[in-house]
Amino acid sequence: MTTHTQEQSTTFFEKLQNTVGLDLRDMRGKRHSIAVILVEFTCALLCNRDGFLSSIHRHMVNHHNRVIEELGLSQSRAVSRSQLPIALGKVSLSVFEQLVFEFYGVELSETEKQWFALDGKELRGSIEQGDKRGE
Repeated sequence: MTTHTQEQSTTFFEKLQNTVGLDLRDMRGKRHSIAVILVEFTCALLCNRDGFLSSIHRHMVNHHNRVIEELGLSQSRAVSRSQLPIALGKVSLSVFEQLVFEFYGVELSETEKQWFALDGKELRGSIEQGDKRGE
């Protein structure tokens, strides 16, 4: 029988909810939990969505009720397509990145860190002329 410590039994969603400095939105007008948005966003990326925000949002909407049910939350509406980039823009990327790396045990080498981009965009000049994006 395996015993789990408090740290091991904490879910990614709980970590997102309890991380100070992750949500940089103003307190006024908050309608969506940033933790729910990030869980749905992360799930969409893990399901190999193509990286385009519309595809990611479509996945989030299609699976919203199931995610809410699994998290034991009361029903709410999924974030709208127009609000998604605004909400994601108010996330502290350094805090989110650290949380993902620590929770999932991801370790990047110094070389990998030089080319890491959380938003999925390539750096200017990193694609040779005539090459395709994402190769």
